[in-house]
Amino acid sequence: QFTGLGNCIATIFKQDGARGLYQGFFVSIQGIIVYRAAYFGTYDTVKGMLPDPKNTPVVVSWMIAQTVTTGAGIVSYPFDTVRRRMMM
Repeated sequence: QFTGLGNCIATIFKQDGARGLYQGFFVSIQGIIVYRAAYFGTYDTVKGMLPDPKNTPVVVSWMIAQTVTTGAGIVSYPFDTVRRRMMM
């Protein structure tokens, strides 16, 4: 359908104007806010519950980060779905 990035941008701009290039933008921002809030809020809370948060082994910090990342992704995924549908 498109020959490259520039062609894609030009085609969307010709068909829908500048508004077409930013379709789904505000839902993206909301999804990012939800993701970051879930990530940092949960990570800091869990890390603070450890007996000695400043001397946490790297493996434990990594496991917490992976779990929190997965949870934040699950919570924010509906925003990504809405964003994609709005762009179509």
